[in-house]
Amino acid sequence: MPRRLVCALAALLAAGCGSGSADANEDGGGAVRAAGEAMQSAGAAAGAGHEVPEGLTWIAVRDINRVYDDDNNPTNRPPLIDQAPQDMIRLVDVSPDGRDDWLLDYTEAGSTQWCGTGGCRHRLFASTPDGLVQVFDANANEVVAEGDGRVRARVHHTYCEGQSGPGDCEIEMTYDAAARRLVVVTGDEDFNPMGWTSSQ
Repeated sequence: MPRRLVCALAALLAAGCGSGSADANEDGGGAVRAAGEAMQSAGAAAGAGHEVPEGLTWIAVRDINRVYDDDNNPTNRPPLIDQAPQDMIRLVDVSPDGRDDWLLDYTEAGSTQWCGTGGCRHRLFASTPDGLVQVFDANANEVVAEGDGRVRARVHHTYCEGQSGPGDCEIEMTYDAAARRLVVVTGDEDFNPMGWTSSQ
């Protein structure tokens, strides 16, 4: 538990154990207020590490608005958005360094622009000492970061050769921190974790 929160709780308990005099009640009220403020501050500090980086929000907003670009008919479009849809940007655990990693899931973008028979575009950003780096940018039905550098993706059946059963395939990857990329460990070696970027 953060030290500031422990101190806040101690102050709150001490205030509740004071005498019944008017002075003690006034002091107790001040202590309670101080404890409440300290707890709010500690809570804000604890949540601050998980705020979505602005740059990722800009990417999501830009991509969604860009779908409707039409210089020949600029009024035929929905209103501009200024924030990413809920659940499009999610906190995940890719690089085992204790820093926040992020997944952009275009399934939640509200458009089929990024989707096809192989699922929707997913973009995975891993933390590095220099900031975030994109390590996955491809279509998938699901991308799961399992921690300790392990990532699993359900992808199009064309990558299923040698796997039993119909439908999607599982591609298992591991994060190479030195190379700052995902490496296919299990599944079709032709699968490119950066396929979307490579095709542009």
